[in-house]
Amino acid sequence: MEKTQLGLGDQPTLTLGIAALLYAFSIVLIDIAPFFIGIYVDYLNLSLSQAGFVLTIDQAGGVLGAIVGFFLMPRIAWRKLIIVASIIATMANFVTAMVDSYMMLLVVRFVSGFGVVLITTVSACILARSLMPDRVFGIGLALAMTFSAVAVWVFDWLRVDYGYAASLGSGAIWLGAGILLAFLLPRSIGDPTESYDISGGGARASGSQVVGLAALIALGLFGISVNVIYGFVERIGLANGLDNSGVASALALGYVFSAFGSLIPTIFGAVGGRMKWIVLTTVVFFVSLCGLYSANTIALYTMAFAVYASAWNMGLAYYMSLTAENDPEQKFTRAMYIVNVAAQSVGPAIAAAVLAGAPLSIIFVIAPLPAMIAVALVLVFVSRSKKSMHANSLSTD
Repeated sequence: MEKTQLGLGDQPTLTLGIAALLYAFSIVLIDIAPFFIGIYVDYLNLSLSQAGFVLTIDQAGGVLGAIVGFFLMPRIAWRKLIIVASIIATMANFVTAMVDSYMMLLVVRFVSGFGVVLITTVSACILARSLMPDRVFGIGLALAMTFSAVAVWVFDWLRVDYGYAASLGSGAIWLGAGILLAFLLPRSIGDPTESYDISGGGARASGSQVVGLAALIALGLFGISVNVIYGFVERIGLANGLDNSGVASALALGYVFSAFGSLIPTIFGAVGGRMKWIVLTTVVFFVSLCGLYSANTIALYTMAFAVYASAWNMGLAYYMSLTAENDPEQKFTRAMYIVNVAAQSVGPAIAAAVLAGAPLSIIFVIAPLPAMIAVALVLVFVSRSKKSMHANSLSTD
């Protein structure tokens, strides 16, 4: 039966819906990270380089969370993992509001990153069990954009009305809601005592695991490109002559508009071949960089950021789906957020390093390079896999 094959419990649609919400809530914490950098600079009096390092440490905790998830998921029921991770992340974000030293901030944000990305890792693997991963990843990412828009407004409202500390602790709101949602997941999902056929229909084509590995590497490279920019997106707006409130409004509206762009994988899936959509995503990403660099009004900055966020989410959906579709044992799938969060850590670290002796505009020179390598990598290996499949079919004939 389909339900047994998918390993999603007695109500697969409900399970995927809950997982999409959990996935979205966890991504909200990533999406509001640039505003944390601004508060670290303005409220805690850190330098821009130090603030970027805090973000790197946050994502380093996320790498550990993803690694822990990779090893624990075959051994511990996924519902239990998400509940524990949600509690850890909620407490860490609550404590962030009370931090008064740089070292304590580093520790607390490391713990937050650990819990948040453990949630993301497990929920992404639940979504990957869908028969149409492109579409469900698109839904999860569109929800994340919508919630992120609300989160930006809440963040700015708390900062203005209740102070910097309250806005720093705002992540606990989303993660606390995640705790309640996690209890609604079926107990059986990911239970190590259960055995599911999640391969989606039998034996895979020869060489597909190589494509899966190439897609996983490309996912990381694309992630580095978008994160070189993302950690400093608020500062880019300020450098373009916009004020703090204007940038907050632009990013919030950008998230709203990008929710529609993020639904492209949901609407179109992989119609015409996934590689076509990956190439298109890369082109859209490059266009968005040009827009962010030159946008000197709220309207232009909103549009540029919406296109940028849409391209980011399209890239995630298509690269993760390509990985999952070529991963019958789910090893690469479990590793997706090790790679994603490593990129979220490496990207800002690269940007922080080059910014130590160069103007902010230098990051626009660096950002496109990994994305170009990513699309070339998967094009080569997908092409080789198709040629191998064709040769095998001829030999069997």
